[in-house]
This record gives sequence, C-alpha cells and structure tokens, in this order.
Amino acid sequence: MPKFSASRAAENSLGGRLTRRRIAKGLTQHEVAVAVGTSQAVIQRIETGKCKHPRNIEGIAQALDVSPAWLMYGVQEVEGLGHDAIETARIWSELMEPHRSALKDMIMRIAAHSEAA
Repeated sequence: MPKFSASRAAENSLGGRLTRRRIAKGLTQHEVAVAVGTSQAVIQRIETGKCKHPRNIEGIAQALDVSPAWLMYGVQEVEGLGHDAIETARIWSELMEPHRSALKDMIMRIAAHSEAA
C-alpha cells in the first residue's frame, strides 16, 4: 500500500498546481501578482501553502488560463457540485483501502435509504 508523502501532497495542492502552471507559462510570482492586482507576497504565500483559500482565486485562475476548480481542487469540471462535494472528492482521492470501500458502502446505503423514504 503506498504511503502518503508530504511532497506528493504539496504537488497536489493549490500551491503546487499554481507553481507548476505559473512556471509552465513562464511567469514570475510578481507577474502573476500584477495580473491579478495583488502582491508577490500573496502569490508566494499561496504557493508555499500558507494561504489555502485565497479571495482572488478567480483572478489567479484567469491569469494562468485554468479553471478556478482545477486550481483549487485539481478537477477539470465541477458543474453542479458545491464546495463540500468538491472537498469531499479531494479527500476521497487521498484515502487508501479499506477505508475508501467502507466509506463508499456507507454512502451508498444512506443514499438508498434516502431514496426509499
């Protein structure tokens, strides 16, 4: 069973995605900040994981030509899903067996019970 690693978490975080996309576009932190109307320090705080829910996520995503959902959660499409569903999906992707199967079974039983009621 693969173990959770801090470096893997960082790569799959908001900060990791922002850093990779910024570098891929050939932009500096300062250039992204100017495009968004914020400071380089704010971009740096996001990239280092010190700020996990920036207020200007829409502007940052636009400056990097990505969707806010991808930048925040690593997902391409979120149509119809709220913040809780997206966050649950992100956490789900990090679960290992047997926890993943047990949780899925529990959710399916609750959904089936709700539909029957």
